[in-house]
Amino acid sequence: MTEHETVSFVLGGQHFEYDQVKQEANLKKHGIPFRVAARVFFDENYIEAYDDDNLNGEPRYDVIGDASVAGGTGRTITDNIVCFTGNRRNILYVVYTERTEVKKDGRRIDVIRLISARRANDFERGMYYGKVY
Repeated sequence: MTEHETVSFVLGGQHFEYDQVKQEANLKKHGIPFRVAARVFFDENYIEAYDDDNLNGEPRYDVIGDASVAGGTGRTITDNIVCFTGNRRNILYVVYTERTEVKKDGRRIDVIRLISARRANDFERGMYYGKVY
């Protein structure tokens, strides 16, 4: 059995974390690394909704956004993780929760914990592009 390990990273000044075992399962099922999924939070046009279907009691949110846009500037993010090609494949559906981490010095840091990520389906892409209301 693989041991659960929390992986933390910072992207664009925002703190993120995820469970390594969960990411491996997500990669196998959907092919989206969580470090790529984190990019949707820098899309100024992302859509966010509270996840009413979550039954485990932890507040969860769903986001649909473009993983290739950096801070709404229109420039493409490139790094050594993954580089998508084709706009349709850039739109992702990401599930996350929010946590607060307390550092040893007492500082509180807001953290986005990534839970799952996949490519948005046709309906979700339609919502993102404003074609579905």
